[in-house]
Amino acid sequence: MTADVSNSDALLPRFNDRADSYTQAAVVQRSLAKWLAEWIEPIEQTRWLTALELGPGDGLFTRELAPRFDSLTAVDNAPQMVERGRCALPDVKWLVGDAWQIERLGFDRVYSASFLQWCDDPLPVLSNWHSLAKPGARMLHGFYVAPTLKEWQTIALSRSPIRWRSAEEWVACFREAGWKVLRSDSHSHTQRFPSALELVRFFHRTGATTARQTSASGLRKMISDYETRFPAADGSPGVESQWTFFRIEVAK
Repeated sequence: MTADVSNSDALLPRFNDRADSYTQAAVVQRSLAKWLAEWIEPIEQTRWLTALELGPGDGLFTRELAPRFDSLTAVDNAPQMVERGRCALPDVKWLVGDAWQIERLGFDRVYSASFLQWCDDPLPVLSNWHSLAKPGARMLHGFYVAPTLKEWQTIALSRSPIRWRSAEEWVACFREAGWKVLRSDSHSHTQRFPSALELVRFFHRTGATTARQTSASGLRKMISDYETRFPAADGSPGVESQWTFFRIEVAK
């Protein structure tokens, strides 16, 4: 299942280089992982099943899965993230590989958290996963959908590295790829940061950046505009950002 990922994902250097700061900084990802975990089946139903987690980073959601499965494999394309995950959760089988181009999906359950929003063209990926999945397999994914970060999108205009799809678009995409949608749900999450500068630092400390560059003066203006336009709703210091969590469970 391992693969040469040196050129497979332009985001790899950023996620990989942020391995040391990711877990502490990933406050939004941690909230989504807890919310997604509500839909994991009870341990008495999962213990004897085989499970795979795609794009686990260093294991935020893996920590929710590990106690429930005797056989859990985690595949991420950032070697430093994988190494940190292996040290924290040695009973999990950690592999370096490209989940978008995975070659084997013979597991009873497949999971991901804060991952699928990065998929530029989900239909062929979901279709490939469906063709590789074993009969009766289920997948549970949690990620972000429109209108996530609508405040930042207003300030940054066309600079978003992600094409934000709606929950309805994702449900339709899963169905078109051949998956049976068992259930799906959305949740509006407000995350407060001490300042707009801290919001930008959150992006960088979690590796959620791309090669697109903004000048220093342009970034300062964006931060200033954010502070002015999107202060905390209750009047206390800080700014707020809106995220739309989405979870979907499907079966082959």
